[in-house]
Amino acid sequence: MRELIAACSEDRILAESDYNDIDFVTSQTWDMVKLIAEIRDWPIETEWLNEDKLQDSEWGVVRRLERNWKVFKNGDHSVRENERKKKTIIDYASDVSDENREERSYK
Repeated sequence: MRELIAACSEDRILAESDYNDIDFVTSQTWDMVKLIAEIRDWPIETEWLNEDKLQDSEWGVVRRLERNWKVFKNGDHSVRENERKKKTIIDYASDVSDENREERSYK
């Protein structure tokens, strides 16, 4: 999980807990926020300053997660070009018999 958080674009990170007991959701989510802060080397805010007093680079983990949540909730996030290679049938050798092994894109 640490590698995923480190590799994720900072404007795409959200924190949540799917813990099945409501008594632990807050503490589990807070643990994720602390982990994100540690991995990304972002401070955890101890006071809430007006946005106009801070540069984005000075933001802590809570402010960054808040911005990400608002963008996600409102559907304002940009659609990025998928840079990953498209999987083809040949990538899944078990899906194709040896005599029919031709490269076709999945739809």
